[in-house]
Parts: sequence; C-alpha cells; structure tokens
Amino acid sequence: MKGLRLPMALLVLLAMALPVVAAPVGSVNVGLQDVIDTVEKSFKPDSTGEPPLRTVTADFFQRSTLAGKQREMRADGQMFFKSASRGEPLMFRFDYFRPLKQEIVCNGRTLWMYLPENRQVIVSDVTPLLNPYSFDSDRDRATTFLQGLSRISKDFLAIFSPQAQDVAGNYVLELTPRRAMASIAKLYVVVQRDAVLSYVRSGRNIVASGASLGRQEWAFPVLSTTMVDHQGNTTIMEFSNIRANIMLSNSLFTFAVSPDLQVVKPPRGR
Repeated sequence: MKGLRLPMALLVLLAMALPVVAAPVGSVNVGLQDVIDTVEKSFKPDSTGEPPLRTVTADFFQRSTLAGKQREMRADGQMFFKSASRGEPLMFRFDYFRPLKQEIVCNGRTLWMYLPENRQVIVSDVTPLLNPYSFDSDRDRATTFLQGLSRISKDFLAIFSPQAQDVAGNYVLELTPRRAMASIAKLYVVVQRDAVLSYVRSGRNIVASGASLGRQEWAFPVLSTTMVDHQGNTTIMEFSNIRANIMLSNSLFTFAVSPDLQVVKPPRGR
C-alpha cells in the first residue's frame, strides 16, 4: 500500500538504570535515575488514578535514514495524546501533513490508519494491548512507545549516551531492550534539562515539580527520540510547540469511516 512505509516507523516507536556518577548542574546534582524518574513519573498514575501529565499536543518532525544509502525521508505533522488512567486507556492521534497526508488515530480500543491518497483505512483492534484493566505494568511489556514512557526502566536497560548531554544541556538516554525486539536495537531519548532540574529541586516530587515549571512545554520532558533498528536504519522524532494538560475531547481520538472508504482489517494476531 503506497505511502504507508514512512509512518510505520512511528508505530514501532509507539512499540534497570546502571549506577553512574551524578552529574553536577550548578548547585544541583543530577543522576541517571533522576532523568529516568522525570520521564516515568510524569506519565505514571498517582493515588488519584491520574498521571501528572494528562494530555499533550505538539508539532513533530520525523526524519528516517536508510543505512548505507544516501536517502532520507522527512515528514511533519501534529501529535495529540491522552495518558492512560485508571478509567481510560492511552489515546493518541498523529496527523501527517507532509510529504503525504495521513492520519493515525487510536482511542485505546481501535486503531485507524488513514491515507487519503488511497481512499483506504486500516482498522485494528488494540483493546488487548492498550486496555488499562488488562495491561499489567509489572508483567507485560509495553507495546507502544507512548505506553512505555511510564516504565522505560522495565522494558529497557537505560544508561546515559556517550555524550550524556547535548549542546543545549539536555540529557540523552541510551536504551537497549531487555528482551529482543524485532525492530528496535537501540532507542535514544533526549530529556528536557529544565524538567529534570525542576524535579530534583522540588525534592524529587513530580507533582510539585510540574507546578513550579516556568514554561508549560517543560511538563512534557521528551524533546526527541531516535530509533535504530537491527539493520542500522534510524528514525528521529522531534517535538516542538508543546502544550500540556489542556482539555482534549475524546472525539479527537475517534476516526469516522465514511462510506466511500475501503476498510482493511489485518489478520487477527497482528
């Protein structure tokens, strides 16, 4: 199906910390666990059943590079998602604007992949994967990257990347799957420096940290991800214009299938 190859890299992404010497930042000592906790605790439901980071909207830029070839594919669009809570599953939406328009929509029960150029929509049942009542975070491995943000240390061996921080001082995590994954050999996550510092300065209280952030976009600590597959191909996702904890209607995460669209349902078990 023409045009579906590029966004499939997104769906792959949407597939214990080692002791290190703390890295001093001014008067704040930041360790590897602080960086991991800033990400995990932002998305983990608390005693109320709600995670500190409930909703996010952001623009994204995607760049995929094939190993050994001078070929690069680029795409951009807008992302929306609602974190899983005790009452609702994870929901997300990715609207691709370029090079081809495409919509990837999930209400936590059904996943729709729509490519207008083909007048076709792929519809998949994802209830067994994203249902918060059937998913056991202590037993089951996350099936999407967004679902796994609250438990990256369970699914990956996490260390600082060789450079530890980028030129802007943001922290770079290098993640290696604890169990073999078909499409991921390494995953790199760039974590917002100021979000980590706020977490440490707040006494490592993620709720207090969020309340004290000077800029709303810092509430979503992930600035970019880089996935490397077993052939050495890379897919980079960068996020910008981030808005956190705004009201998002559940209708945003449902795709209305019009009568003129061809509906394709993958074989069960895929």
